[in-house]
Amino acid sequence: MAKFEIKKERKSVAIIGDGKTEFEYIESLKIAFKENLAEYSLQPRLPKNSSVAEMKRLIDANLVFDKVLCVIDMDTKLKNPKEMVQYQQLKNRYRKNDNVNFYETHPCTELWFYYHFQYTSSEFGLFEPDLKRLLEKKIPGYEKKAPFCTHQHIVNCGGNFETAVVNGRKSIDSKNAKDRNYTYSEMVNLFEEIGIVEKKK
Repeated sequence: MAKFEIKKERKSVAIIGDGKTEFEYIESLKIAFKENLAEYSLQPRLPKNSSVAEMKRLIDANLVFDKVLCVIDMDTKLKNPKEMVQYQQLKNRYRKNDNVNFYETHPCTELWFYYHFQYTSSEFGLFEPDLKRLLEKKIPGYEKKAPFCTHQHIVNCGGNFETAVVNGRKSIDSKNAKDRNYTYSEMVNLFEEIGIVEKKK
C-alpha cells in the first residue's frame, strides 16, 4: 500500500509594524531566513499611520491568522500621552489572547539595527536623531527605507545578526534589572516566536 506523506500546514503570521521601516525589514528576513521560516508564512502589514487606532484596526482585521505580532516603536507612543494611554489599553485588551503579542523597542527599530554592531544603554529619550547619527556611522547614509533597513544591507555594512541577538537580550535583562524604561529592544523575542532564533533555555 502506498504511503502518503502528510504535509504540515504552515502557520500564518501577520506582523504589524509602525511603518515602512519594519515592513521592509520583515520582508528582507523572509529571504535571509527562508529555511528557519519553513513552518511559517510571514505576512507583514503596512499601516496607514503609526496611531494606536490604526494598529487596533489592523489587529482586528488579521485575527484570522494563527499569530498577530506587533512591532512597536515606543517613541511614537511616548511623544503623545494620550497615545500612550491608548496603547496600554490596547495591550491590556489582548493580554489573555496568546495569539496576539507586542514587541517593543525604545526609542525605535533603529536601535535593533544598531545592536548588530554595538551595544548601548545610553538614554536617547525621544531624540531619534541622536540614535540616527550613531547608526549612520555604521550604515553610511542611513534612511528609513530600503535598502538601508534590510537585513542584507545591514550585514553588508558589517552588522552581525547574532551580535544583535546577544545585545537585544542584554538590553532586556538590563532594563528589567535596573527597572528602566528606555533603550531596549524586544525584537529578539519576536524572532524566538517565529523560529529564527532558538529560545533561550
